Amino acid sequence: MYNVLLVDDEFMITEGLKVLIPFENWKMKVVATANDAETALEYLKQHSVHLVITDVNMPGMNGLEMIAEMKEINPSLAFIILSGYQEFEYVKAALNLQVADYLVKPVDKVELGNILEKLSQQFDQASNDRLKQIFKLDTSEEVIAELVDGKGSLWLGASSQPTGLVSTPYPLFGKSLSLYLSTKEEESLYQTPFTPPYKETMARFQDHLEKVLFYGTLNLQETDPLFQYYEPMYRVIVQGNLQQILEELDMLEEVVLNNTPSVSITKQLFIQFVMDVYHLFEHLKSEDMTRIVKDIEGSDSFVNLLDYIRHKLTDVFTQYRMNENVAKVLEIIGKDYQKDLSLKDMSQELFINPVYLGQLIKRETNSTFAELLNKQRIKAAQQLLLSTNDSIEDICYAVGYSNVGYFYKVFRKLCGKSPKTYRQQKD
Repeated sequence: MYNVLLVDDEFMITEGLKVLIPFENWKMKVVATANDAETALEYLKQHSVHLVITDVNMPGMNGLEMIAEMKEINPSLAFIILSGYQEFEYVKAALNLQVADYLVKPVDKVELGNILEKLSQQFDQASNDRLKQIFKLDTSEEVIAELVDGKGSLWLGASSQPTGLVSTPYPLFGKSLSLYLSTKEEESLYQTPFTPPYKETMARFQDHLEKVLFYGTLNLQETDPLFQYYEPMYRVIVQGNLQQILEELDMLEEVVLNNTPSVSITKQLFIQFVMDVYHLFEHLKSEDMTRIVKDIEGSDSFVNLLDYIRHKLTDVFTQYRMNENVAKVLEIIGKDYQKDLSLKDMSQELFINPVYLGQLIKRETNSTFAELLNKQRIKAAQQLLLSTNDSIEDICYAVGYSNVGYFYKVFRKLCGKSPKTYRQQKD
């Protein structure tokens, strides 16, 4: 409701207006009356007012002088003058003060109603314009609550075109969208009731909107950490079998769509995936990897991301076929890393000279056998540290190390932090 202050030295005039004019028809209510300018000014200093309807001729300060002072207090105030005189100087002064209108008593109810209708629309527009502040990051919870007060039930949504009470441009995944606030459900890409705490609702809405546009679906249930599914997939990667990796991608696609994690997490997972494939084929140029990471980060949908990954996989495996003996070593490491493996054991199993096998592994992966084994064991240890409460010593033994001190040394070298510090990141 918009607050109205009536000012007239004749008591019957202010009381008569309260009774005769249905202010509520224009979302207005009379919050106070005053019989002189000084009383009206004191009220205005303490209370919120949108419209002042006043006489001109009053004892002491007249209506025009009062309006000038009120404008100093609240420049956005609207004024209607009701006067028993239609003198040119009064009208001219009123125009200079930019009052909404100047009416001569006795007041024509229809004429006053038309003015109030026009003012109500202006108030609505001004109120809606101020509502745009809710979309700004630095707008406080208190300010948002004040802005939406009296608006009733509100919906926050996103659409391809501006709609609702107020809207603002919102580019996402290369699309030109509009965020809007509305008093009713609209045709939209996604919308939700706009309820307190408003800042949290806005942040949650933007996260959900991103997921809806990227995945085409949304899971609101608590989800499992996405990276817990990656270790078994990594074991397949190091085996270098394209068909198996593509089958793992199909499975991972289902997991992602069932959980709809944060889009940034999903992109990071696939960047990690491509990085692991890249490290498997060190022949790839660093600029190729940089471009692939940029393309993944710029993906506008999960479908396009998967298509891109599959296409790149096919290209990579077509160009770079790994030596079958090295692929077999990687397969064994991925499957049996917790066992006591050695290059000598591998060479005997493959019926190949250990020195030559070591050279092949180094040439194909740019790592020694021991380095590959350590990488796999530490990856497994990372997973256990984040997904279990097992002691660090138990994890050390579980991934194939017999010396806890050596485990700490290798872990810190490959991860840049101790196992204990690494585990703390999940808290």
